[in-house]
Amino acid sequence: MAEHIAGPMSAERFAEMVDAYGGDIGRWPQDERAAARAHARSAEAAGMLERAADLDSLLDTYVLKAGHEGLDGRIVAKFVHRSRMRNLFRFGSAGIGLVGIGIAGALAGSIAIAILAPSLTSDTVIASDGTATMFGDVGPDAAIRQDSQ
Repeated sequence: MAEHIAGPMSAERFAEMVDAYGGDIGRWPQDERAAARAHARSAEAAGMLERAADLDSLLDTYVLKAGHEGLDGRIVAKFVHRSRMRNLFRFGSAGIGLVGIGIAGALAGSIAIAILAPSLTSDTVIASDGTATMFGDVGPDAAIRQDSQ
């Protein structure tokens, strides 16, 4: 891949790139390498690259410790358990909400009947010929028949 110089690199940009990508210009983005190599000829830039290379070599010596035996299995098991509990509460609470809505509807209906129905303790007398209901007269066409035992 051919490197190309987009323009001279400023000292600030060079310092940012050294901080981000380290002292090896070969690890830098392709578009920045040629300008960085041109800027690296100065003594200040060479010192920055040398300090970054020292840090890179120190970081390269770090070795990860082996993970605990069965850690990945415990993590997955904990995740599955939490997912099940979350789903149980999510869908279980929907049923509780529906029960609450049903109770609220029944209470609202009871209140509506109590308010809209004629008062049974009032002084008015309701004359009934057997066709009247709490919600109004059924009318003379209704066949009402009572069987007495």
